Amino acid sequence: MSIAQDEFFEQVRDSLNHLYDYVYLEDHPFALQYWPGGGREGPNRAQRLHRLLLETIEELHPPAASSRDASYVRYYLLLVYRYVEERPLPEIMRELGYSRRQFFREQRRAIARLAALLKEKLPEHETPPAESDDDLLAAEAGRFLAQQEAVDPIEVVQGVLEVVGHLAEQHKVTLECDLNPHLPTVYGNRTLLRQVFLKALSNLIAMPGTRRIHLHMCREENRVVVELVAETSASNFQSDGAGDGQPSDLDPLCRLIGMVGGQWRGLEIKSEGCKCRFDFPIESQKVLLVVEDNEAVIQAFRRYLAAYNYQVVGATTGTEALRLARELSPTAITLDVMMPAQDGWEILQVLRNDPTTKRIPVIICSVLEDPELAHSLGAVAYLRKPVAQADLLATLSNLPSAP
Repeated sequence: MSIAQDEFFEQVRDSLNHLYDYVYLEDHPFALQYWPGGGREGPNRAQRLHRLLLETIEELHPPAASSRDASYVRYYLLLVYRYVEERPLPEIMRELGYSRRQFFREQRRAIARLAALLKEKLPEHETPPAESDDDLLAAEAGRFLAQQEAVDPIEVVQGVLEVVGHLAEQHKVTLECDLNPHLPTVYGNRTLLRQVFLKALSNLIAMPGTRRIHLHMCREENRVVVELVAETSASNFQSDGAGDGQPSDLDPLCRLIGMVGGQWRGLEIKSEGCKCRFDFPIESQKVLLVVEDNEAVIQAFRRYLAAYNYQVVGATTGTEALRLARELSPTAITLDVMMPAQDGWEILQVLRNDPTTKRIPVIICSVLEDPELAHSLGAVAYLRKPVAQADLLATLSNLPSAP
């Protein structure tokens, strides 16, 4: 390899060694080559690099009918076992039939092949254009999108009211609040939710003529609806439009609302004031029950879904799986076929015949090629092992009963 090739190879290997360390990947030289200006709206740089590596590894896995060199399949398995599933080295060598010396030789070849595929995707960057305010907002907010937690919306609003209280005093604006004490805890990013309320209230406080602002928040089905009513002095208030759209100075607010999964419901302007409404979803953390006798696979699924609002619960026996399915009513179940005592087909039949579990979507994950049997027994999807993160995420997002 040339010096440039050696350097690129080492960057690829280093990023693989830190595949699940998002803090490390965020400013990795490899990530900076692809996204020098940071991520745009949605995933941040670390998440994008993580996804790029997994998708490129998956390209080494040809379909069964392909005539591609069989060594690509070996490279694929080696990279999945070593970096995606993080299996112990002795287990990988035993699985692939390698001696220690063979393993490291093949590992280097696999990474080199992966680096070649990644090199083809690397764009030629010229002088990057100046980033717009929208790009900067998306890049800044993107750092928080993967940091999800349980959030109390009432606590968020009360904290925001304390922050904007001084601004309201300066503008001689009275703040009133009407909160439903039974609002549910939501699952999202507290920092971004705070910015939504801070931006909305500060905009209204600073609006010419504002005298009073009333904040009302309540639950409507699976949404929390926020209504802000600003009363103004008619002589000072500037009525320059109305309707479901919004003036351009509200664009940052609407973008923030969208980033937390919310919807802008419109702005109504009258001579005596204005009213704006928006909402955001009530979304409790989803649960995935992973029925698998290999603890390494359960851990891999936890890493796969760490940034995607899933709690992964493992079950290593059929008895444990059935008990947890009844107790937890999970969002979905992934089910390995080769299980001790009861195989996956038997477990699936019991799940489908039990009134408390029959509606839970079940995804068969197996090395056996039998998707037709899986669907005939009531499984909603079939994934071939080893399961790639991209395939698991795509399957979960397409579940008919997924929230």
